[in-house]
Amino acid sequence: MKKSLLSIITLALVLLNTILTAIMVFVIIPSTQDSNRIVKKVADAINLEMGDEENIDLSNIPLEECETFDLETKLTISLKKGSDGKEHYAVIYPTLLLYKNGTSYSKNVATLKEKKALATQNIQEVVQKYTATELKNNPDAIRQEALKELQEIFGKDLIVQVVFGTTTIQ
Repeated sequence: MKKSLLSIITLALVLLNTILTAIMVFVIIPSTQDSNRIVKKVADAINLEMGDEENIDLSNIPLEECETFDLETKLTISLKKGSDGKEHYAVIYPTLLLYKNGTSYSKNVATLKEKKALATQNIQEVVQKYTATELKNNPDAIRQEALKELQEIFGKDLIVQVVFGTTTIQ
């Protein structure tokens, strides 16, 4: 009789454990995931870095630690109409300056080589937003905006600078 009573208690505890596990899976874990999503959105909103990534100041990298990556294409871009109301075009030969000692350099440069068209498209989309006068007077701001766009796609520690080798504006 005692053996039977112990078996019944063990069975009851196993069932209780199963019920509590089910409650945890269906109630506690989804709410924890929701909390994690909220924390991630808040961290992204205030621009915090989550993870073990190093924050490297890419503005002071010596040229010996960089290499050029030619996008091997001529971009003919229709610019935004300026105050003169005429259509203007820019012909740009973009090149990227890459940081060779980045944490994920080999992976990111392989992705960049595969997705070269994506990089040129982003540069083209950035330049299209500006007029010929803005491109002549302040090309640095346009290159910085293109740099930020490309860093979001290919990683913050890969691309150091966007260079417009030869720029012709008509």
